[in-house]
Amino acid sequence: MGGAMGTHDSWELLVRRHDPSRTRVLRGGTVPLARGQVRLRVERFGLTANNVTYARLGDSELPFWDAFPAPDGWGRVPVWGFSRVVESRHPKVPPGGRYFGYLPMGTHSVLTVRPEAEGLLDTSPERAFLHRWYRTHRRCGGPDDGDDLRTLLRPLYPASYNVARFVDEHAERGARSLVVTSASSRTAVGAASLLAGRTDLVTVGLTSPGNRAPLLGLGVYDHVLPYSELDRASVPAPTVFADFSGDEDRISDVYRRLGEGIVHTALVGYTHPRARIEPPDLDSPRPEIFFTPDREEERAREEGPENYRRAYAAAEERFVSEAGSWLAVRRLGGPEEVANAWRDLMDGRGSPLTGDVCLP
Repeated sequence: MGGAMGTHDSWELLVRRHDPSRTRVLRGGTVPLARGQVRLRVERFGLTANNVTYARLGDSELPFWDAFPAPDGWGRVPVWGFSRVVESRHPKVPPGGRYFGYLPMGTHSVLTVRPEAEGLLDTSPERAFLHRWYRTHRRCGGPDDGDDLRTLLRPLYPASYNVARFVDEHAERGARSLVVTSASSRTAVGAASLLAGRTDLVTVGLTSPGNRAPLLGLGVYDHVLPYSELDRASVPAPTVFADFSGDEDRISDVYRRLGEGIVHTALVGYTHPRARIEPPDLDSPRPEIFFTPDREEERAREEGPENYRRAYAAAEERFVSEAGSWLAVRRLGGPEEVANAWRDLMDGRGSPLTGDVCLP
């Protein structure tokens, strides 16, 4: 089964594995498809702190650099976005289908696939180590005005949703506060927005001084403070601590300040340049990695897959709709603009109220 290859204008952005601020553009070139493969034309993808995390932890226990192998010394940073099948050698996957999934940073991606109810499962051997959550390309309808925001938020919101549900359970068992580091991350904001209606739970967001004012304006946290001012907030125990930074010093500092009041610590994200995937060695409660795909599967088993997907989809669509009032989208074009935006992300420049979407 064929289809127009459409790769004459192709490019991809590579980054140095041991210095991800350095980039290189590869233009043109294509490879013939093997049986069972499809070629995707990337429609749009987002650039967020999540992608920086993939680069910083690329050689960790979850080796993101291995997902899309690159020439020696270079890496293809995974991103999330919308794409279309432009060529197919799979008898059950015609050209034209539109999907949302895990992609390399560029114009095209070649996958070995298996059709499933949700869309396409990427069965390429090099990505077999990844959880199927990363390998599922979900079937989508045609583009609409919300797709830029979905591009930025859809990869993050499963963590937001499941963290909030997890905190809900702790609140029902008596927890009275939630402390969040890297509170300006969109994943953290998504979780806080789901918890904002609770009157029995105090939410405290810790962030850098420059992010405090815009974060306060969102109205999703009860308190927003710089890291050095945690002592100023009233944090009633028992406390759930959700760390989105991955920085051992910040985690340890929260432990020193809140002590035995912490009943659970969830390591959710890795936004800080010094982030490490291994839990720090701290007194009880020992920090635990919050792996969203596993939590999602647990929820689906408990609630039934259809019930879970229905509730999740409704929550995600609400968040995307609400985000239109505070999250501005900056559209990027070719690889040079993407490379500049990537360096800004690596250097920590940018606002939590602006997101970059590339239309390659």
